[in-house]
Amino acid sequence: MAPQNTSLEAGDEGVVGGVLAEVSLGSDITSTTPPFPAPLLPTPTLTNMRHPTPSKEDFNTALIVANGGGRGPACRCGARSPDVDGGWAWVVLGAAFLQFFITSALYYSFSVFFVELVAAFQQSRSLTGWVYATNSAVFMCSGPLGGWFLSRCGTRATLNVGAVLAAVGYLGSALSPSLIYIFFFYGVVNGVGTSFTFSGWVVGLARFWERRHALAMGVAMAGSGCGVLLLGPQIQVIVVHFGWRGAMILCAGLYLQLCVLATLYSVPRAPSPCRVLFHCGEEKSESQEEVKRAGETKTRISTDAELKAQHNTKKVLWSSGFCLLAASCFLTVMAITTVFAVLRDWAELEGLGAAFSSALAGSGGGDLLGRVLAGLLVGQGCSPLLLLGVVQLLLAVTIGFAAAASISTQLIAAMVGFGVACGLHSVISALMPSHFTSGEGVGHVLGCLLFVTGIGALVGPPVTGAIVDLCHSYGSAMVLCITAPALASILNLAAYFCHRRQHTQTRPGVTKQIVARSNV
Repeated sequence: MAPQNTSLEAGDEGVVGGVLAEVSLGSDITSTTPPFPAPLLPTPTLTNMRHPTPSKEDFNTALIVANGGGRGPACRCGARSPDVDGGWAWVVLGAAFLQFFITSALYYSFSVFFVELVAAFQQSRSLTGWVYATNSAVFMCSGPLGGWFLSRCGTRATLNVGAVLAAVGYLGSALSPSLIYIFFFYGVVNGVGTSFTFSGWVVGLARFWERRHALAMGVAMAGSGCGVLLLGPQIQVIVVHFGWRGAMILCAGLYLQLCVLATLYSVPRAPSPCRVLFHCGEEKSESQEEVKRAGETKTRISTDAELKAQHNTKKVLWSSGFCLLAASCFLTVMAITTVFAVLRDWAELEGLGAAFSSALAGSGGGDLLGRVLAGLLVGQGCSPLLLLGVVQLLLAVTIGFAAAASISTQLIAAMVGFGVACGLHSVISALMPSHFTSGEGVGHVLGCLLFVTGIGALVGPPVTGAIVDLCHSYGSAMVLCITAPALASILNLAAYFCHRRQHTQTRPGVTKQIVARSNV
């Protein structure tokens, strides 16, 4: 009797051991079945019809039924979720764009409130400037907390909690009777909330976009540049008409709109179920026993996979490549935060104060261009680590040109280039966790990276201020801002070679495991 073709196709019907099996291909079982085409199972003969010996393929078939199928290359049908790289993924991308549009516009518009706070509470500019520094540091340093909350409560809950916390931060600041309360509400509460929303959307995009993840991240983060250009100037208008307290209440309302955007996030749907035909001679009770046994095996494998993922995450965090990357991001963010903190004061001391508004707007436009460009470059196959090193070198060059500017047009042009480099750095650094790990480990690695960069944001402005007070000029401070990203570029190059060496060392072991499985 000729063998029958039993490859999996959507719509096929049949029995597994006399039981009709319907398989949903929504879960990933790459840890149990390698991506190989479905074999041809022999048609049962009269001699083995009643008491067959279960084979390895029969067990794998039961395991697929218990798992509910597979997604992506691990699935024998090759089916994928319609929401990955298409479908609802576009809605999630649009929601992420609006989130970055709102949060970045409000974050970079703090300078509008700075003068109002100085006048309202009669405090020094140095003390008032710590409000912004605290917010930046808490935003980045609370990354591990956001990663933990993501793994415990899920993406949608993290997005909603973050939006509510950020709104409470603005509302509490609007009602604050002194600057100390604003330190707590705006610096801490709003910083934690903004970190939660940022981490949630970065991880959420990684789950909906696979083949075009880098491009999707660039498009979403392009909302930051659009927000600074379009919504940022309107904050000044709102402050003029409603005062700084009324403007902060309206900012709280804008943050609450992020809860609406969070409802648009959902888990990607599973592919349409298909009916699977497998011919074997098992009795009905024997088939059910195999399915039950496969389900128990799946639970054990899932637990082992979680423990392995935790071990891999710790291994990544202590790897030399990631430590060098974290050090480079620390130096880069320290320089970026310092430039934004002292730009106005430095421009006025250099006699270029009239060009400050245009220079800041130019950095916003450059940031928009840089974020889109980052997605295109990474999507073309460029190594993110090498590309990040080039961007850090570009930051050093543009800061140097800004420091050497003698007329307004030179300063504006240098700040446009600085904005492009900042946009590139924001997107590529957000992609780094996905470059080092996958799955739930992305949230933990992202949180640790944000924590390290948050320390840089906290250290940069005070150190620069101390240098200016000591030297009575910005010359030495600008040298520090130029040297930091240049040194970061060198560290990132070393991180690239370390990561490449570790990846090369682990690849032979993976190959041996795959070969061993295929020979079983």
